[in-house]
Amino acid sequence: MSNNVVLNTLNVPIINDFEHLAEQLSLTQELLYFLTYKKQYCYTRKEIPKKDGTSRILYVPHLALKVVQRWILKEILEKINVSNQAMAFVPKKNGLKVNAEYHKKNIFILEMDIKKFFDSIKETQVFQLFCKIGYNTDVSAILANLCTYEDALPQGAVTSPYIANLVTYHLDVRLNGLCSRKDIVYTRYADDLSFSSNNRTKLNSIEKFVQCIVREEGFEINEKKTRYLSNDVKKTITGITINNEELHVDKDFKKKIRAMIFNSIVNKDYSKNEKIIGCIAYVDSIEEGYKEKIFNYIIHVTEKGQLKDDIDIVNAYNKNKFFKSLPDMKYEESPFS
Repeated sequence: MSNNVVLNTLNVPIINDFEHLAEQLSLTQELLYFLTYKKQYCYTRKEIPKKDGTSRILYVPHLALKVVQRWILKEILEKINVSNQAMAFVPKKNGLKVNAEYHKKNIFILEMDIKKFFDSIKETQVFQLFCKIGYNTDVSAILANLCTYEDALPQGAVTSPYIANLVTYHLDVRLNGLCSRKDIVYTRYADDLSFSSNNRTKLNSIEKFVQCIVREEGFEINEKKTRYLSNDVKKTITGITINNEELHVDKDFKKKIRAMIFNSIVNKDYSKNEKIIGCIAYVDSIEEGYKEKIFNYIIHVTEKGQLKDDIDIVNAYNKNKFFKSLPDMKYEESPFS
């Protein structure tokens, strides 16, 4: 039996059985059966190269399954609170910035990484999660089936990040309990565990305890990625640099943005516009006022004489401006032409 009282309290849909779920999703029972039990036909495997030379394996759901997973995410999962220490994939939270802000006042930082994070979360754990939410065992099994692939959370499914946050709730509580007794700050951004303190000895003392707790919760620390940081070296947390309690995006990343902008204008190639705009938005979310600075840079580039006297460059820029609010580039014929 579903616990309808709990479901009502959480404001999630009441689902009694397979037929009822198909009705809620506005799907035929045949299609829902296919998406649930013929998943080998519902994913595309992709390999993304990583910096260390290995590849990250993604399983991207086909459109029909993606729509169903998004419904589960919005209507059920996101209505359940994650821990206060979970920074990534939380709606309306700038997780990267908030994560770094938690640690910016402490001198020493310990960073640890969970090995094969999504792969470590099995279908049984996802089934138990839906049971705890209040669904009966049949419905919980169907929902878990729709959110897993090959007995694990697939990287590429829209439901996986939030499910991972919910499954690791108990891990976060235990690690935060350990740290709060020692005046250590703890946060988790997906598989990245961050600890900070003004006392290096205290920070050293928890490493083995953290490994033990993580292991007891069904995960494993990737010891190759464990590192200590202090004011003596460049302090970065999830790609954000902390310098004198101020947050900055890596300088090389910002140089790359300017280079992409310049090359787009000079080569009349605006195929990377979406990526450039996304990068600008990311930096602006960390460093207030960055968007205005990049606007000024773009205007400076478009005012270069050797560019303004090329009618093709001018026309291409005005047609493909990165932001509509930017002024048009004005064509000025060179006196030497």
